[in-house]
Amino acid sequence: MQAFADNNFKRTGQKLNIETLINSLDFIPTSTLGIVPVPDANFIYSYTLNHPNITMFGIEFSTVQGPPVNYRYQIWFNSTLMANQSDVFGEQLLALQRGIDEAIVTFASNDSQNPATIDIKLKDWPIVPPSQLNDQIVSSFGAVFFFCAEMIIFISVLNTIVTEKEQKLIDSLVMMGLKIEVYWLSYFISNAWLVVICSLITCSFGYAFQFFVFKNAHFGVLFITFILFGLSMVSFAFFITTFCRRARVAVLVGIFIFIIGLIFQSFVFSNSVVGYIWWSPSVDKIGWIILMFLPFFNFGKLYLDLSMLTAGKLDQLTQTVIPGPGFSWNDLYNPIPNTYLPVYGGIDNIRPTVPPPIQSWYFLLMNIGFYYILTWYFDNIIPDEFGNYKNPFFFLTPGYYGIKFRRKFNLQSWLNLTQKANRDNHTEEDEDIARERILAFDPTYECTVRICNLSKVYRNSLFIKSILDKVAVNDLCLTLKEGKCLALLGQNGAGKSTSMNILSGLTPATSGDALLYGYSVKNDMNQIRKIMGVCPQHDILFNDLTAKEHIELYAGIKNIPSIEIAKLVEERLAAVRLTKVANKPAGSYSGGMKRRLSMLISTIGDPKIIFMDEPTTGMDPVNRRHVWSFIENFKQDRIIILTTHSMEEADVLGDRICVMAHGHLRALGNSIRIKNKFGAGYRVSLVTHPNDSQRLKELVETQVPAAKLEDDSAGSLIYELPLSALPALPSFIQWLEENEEISNSEPRKKLVKAWGVSQKSLEEAFLRL
Repeated sequence: MQAFADNNFKRTGQKLNIETLINSLDFIPTSTLGIVPVPDANFIYSYTLNHPNITMFGIEFSTVQGPPVNYRYQIWFNSTLMANQSDVFGEQLLALQRGIDEAIVTFASNDSQNPATIDIKLKDWPIVPPSQLNDQIVSSFGAVFFFCAEMIIFISVLNTIVTEKEQKLIDSLVMMGLKIEVYWLSYFISNAWLVVICSLITCSFGYAFQFFVFKNAHFGVLFITFILFGLSMVSFAFFITTFCRRARVAVLVGIFIFIIGLIFQSFVFSNSVVGYIWWSPSVDKIGWIILMFLPFFNFGKLYLDLSMLTAGKLDQLTQTVIPGPGFSWNDLYNPIPNTYLPVYGGIDNIRPTVPPPIQSWYFLLMNIGFYYILTWYFDNIIPDEFGNYKNPFFFLTPGYYGIKFRRKFNLQSWLNLTQKANRDNHTEEDEDIARERILAFDPTYECTVRICNLSKVYRNSLFIKSILDKVAVNDLCLTLKEGKCLALLGQNGAGKSTSMNILSGLTPATSGDALLYGYSVKNDMNQIRKIMGVCPQHDILFNDLTAKEHIELYAGIKNIPSIEIAKLVEERLAAVRLTKVANKPAGSYSGGMKRRLSMLISTIGDPKIIFMDEPTTGMDPVNRRHVWSFIENFKQDRIIILTTHSMEEADVLGDRICVMAHGHLRALGNSIRIKNKFGAGYRVSLVTHPNDSQRLKELVETQVPAAKLEDDSAGSLIYELPLSALPALPSFIQWLEENEEISNSEPRKKLVKAWGVSQKSLEEAFLRL
């Protein structure tokens, strides 16, 4: 080593001292040392492990004494292999080897005056360019690419379903009789086709570009893997939609999950060292047991298994790929061979206990069923924006499955139960309303619709009553018979739409109940929906569907035979004058056209009871008249309950008119009854010569002293006759008919040229209420 130190000083000018022997593993140098003798090679190994980054090189001599003498040595060094690095071992290592060889030659020649000199020329070993680089990208990061492909469907499902929920399209379908389980199943089937197509395209591209993962793996394994992952993400999306009411929130949640999954695929399953660490003996099993509920975790693990056996290994020295044995169907049931598994724990050679790939299939199947069941469960128990929800144990009740163990319906018992829900004593009610309340609770009175003490209170607090509670409907009592149309009138916030929503099952009642054709609104809503049609206050339409497709959709829900649908489409569209736009998307319709289509949808399936919430809002006068005629003809053998702000519409369509204010009934009866009872009497119009108007005024005052002059314009006189003047009305009309007075201005003509009597309008009666 002295010869080595001398030659090194001559070549580099760096003086290396030969230090004293060190035999303690606890020794830590305080300054840079030169050549340090140690007891043996084991000391070098143990010292470098205990004190990393202190020792630069270690030299172990194992010279065999001759003759001849065989000089042998080993150099210990730390080297990190880098892909595509031209200088793999470093120039310092080569310089050290040359220096030792020169020192051995000098020592063997015993000529220290003429030290040996060895000239070297350095040239890198030829490195083959990286082969199958694309395959390495697909093998390492393929889980990322294929994960992103399925996530497009995942986010699309989130946005579509929550958008339909936000636009109340789901509520519309359910109100028309669609079972919510059918809705979820239809979406699962339609998205399953998208997943199958996406998986087929993915496999086709993989085979077209001859990637190792696709070329060396069984087609069925890859195809089924992509399908199971896609379906599990669809079910996962269903589950998330049960907690989201706004599409924007759902998309943000979807993007967040996408980022989490992307992190898993990019940093966890891009290599086996991190990907298989979850199954290392040093990691608690609870980790991967929890993560298996994430579909992208199971997919990442399975794809890692596939890539390990198909893409092979990368030779770090030659930068070439050693192909794997391939992945057959039988490999699904066999654990990954140890030669392909990483080693944890250094010299202890600890390898993870990785389950066979088939387990990931089982977990993906579990994800599909698990999240689909959770979707069904939480969709039922989480309250919607109207407050509808089921008991957490609803699935344990026979009624949910259509099994009912109950005696024959007892009307008297039902009346006794609803009568207990009475909130007020109603001592100051109008006589007509009080009579209606008595009829509603009379079991001998035959009617098709019986509403008893129906109430809706929006609580300010979840647990206690408060003065801030909003009473939307207060003890509503009504009865209706077939072939009648009930018109609900009232200002905004009077309780009309709330009453309609309760009767149609959209909003639960706080107390009270109603019987529609013998079915309870509280307990038999599924049966009522089979005989019910609803035209909501705001149009709920699929913008991408045409009017024809809307009718076909709802006709299918109502179980109308397919051979009758074409005729139904033609007749109904013609009735509301939508034939010309039958094949145009509903999103392109005007407001009035959408309203006609909504009204038309409510009549599909010939329902026995129809709820129409402001059915002609936004229509022009001509189309409004056509719709009125259609409703008037359609109500035969049915019951129609509609709300409106149009007094003319209520007057034309309403066989009975109900005026509501602040959740209470204020008036009830037909149009004439309400006008007579709450109106301002009659209006009399008289026409005479302008010069005779004063004389005519005096005569009218003589005939009907209570008459009030409303307007006097160029001989045209309009009088209001209050209800107190009704006894004098017959004689006044007789006087007008005889018309014996002669005009002073026109001697040959009568004093009254023309006259007319009309009852005050319904609007005037409504305003007085």
